Amino acid sequence: MSDPNLPPPPGGTPPPPGGAPPPPGGGFPPPPGGAPPPPPGGGGYNPPPGGYGGPPGGGGGYGGPPPAQPYGSGGNMPQLDVGAAVSYGWTKFQQYAKEFIILVLAVFLATVVVSLVAFLVILPAVASDSAILSAILWSLMSVLVMAVAFIVQAGVYRAGLEVTKGRAPALTMLTDTTNIGPYVLTILAVSLGAFVGFVLCVIPGIIWLFFTAYAPLLALDKGMGPGDAIRRSIDMVKENIGAVLLVLLAAYVIYYIGAVICYVGLLVTIPVALVTITYSYRALNNEPVAP
Repeated sequence: MSDPNLPPPPGGTPPPPGGAPPPPGGGFPPPPGGAPPPPPGGGGYNPPPGGYGGPPGGGGGYGGPPPAQPYGSGGNMPQLDVGAAVSYGWTKFQQYAKEFIILVLAVFLATVVVSLVAFLVILPAVASDSAILSAILWSLMSVLVMAVAFIVQAGVYRAGLEVTKGRAPALTMLTDTTNIGPYVLTILAVSLGAFVGFVLCVIPGIIWLFFTAYAPLLALDKGMGPGDAIRRSIDMVKENIGAVLLVLLAAYVIYYIGAVICYVGLLVTIPVALVTITYSYRALNNEPVAP
């Protein structure tokens, strides 16, 4: 069982306080109909301003052009392949090892501090004779700890998204509140669905987490509300169920390997699993990733 104070891997929902995102983990619009067509005359494809590189090899009969990308210029079009996703995650960890380790440690320390403060606040009430007051304070502090954990852990998710754009992880991502509202609401909705599913003999909960795996990333990256994020995640996973299953299994295995190695290994495996998931997220959205 992993330490609840450590940030979870992406691709799932964070655990409730004191309990089981889980490890590093939604919805996506279905991928565009294909790559852009070549210009008349059979020449090569000239990318529009903004830097879409076009499909390798050019030419061929394709559907309409993909939507304009919201970041950067150039980049490689990712493949929804477990080997490519894991390789990219490992490469990006090596590139930003120091930044990722500092970020994960900061999340861990912030979660521990908030939990300790909450415990010290409710301790006098727990020691009192008022069971009702103790229960109320315990519930309030639990909600506070959970909310702070969600917000702080958003920084880790954000780091995974940013490295696919060619930007280094930074501590400022922990305090960035962009799309934090949709993200927290989506996490709560996914968590509630998982709770109901686990009550119904566990398996429905696992299936729910699988199909909503990308909802937190969508909410944080695109600002989607929980309903849209969850619906689109389910649609996208349904259309790519085999490849997504392999990617998510690989990410969870990587994460738990770190947990087994006295939790110290999580400093490495959390970022690797996280970027593995965000690489597949970009692939599902037909968006380029930084080389």
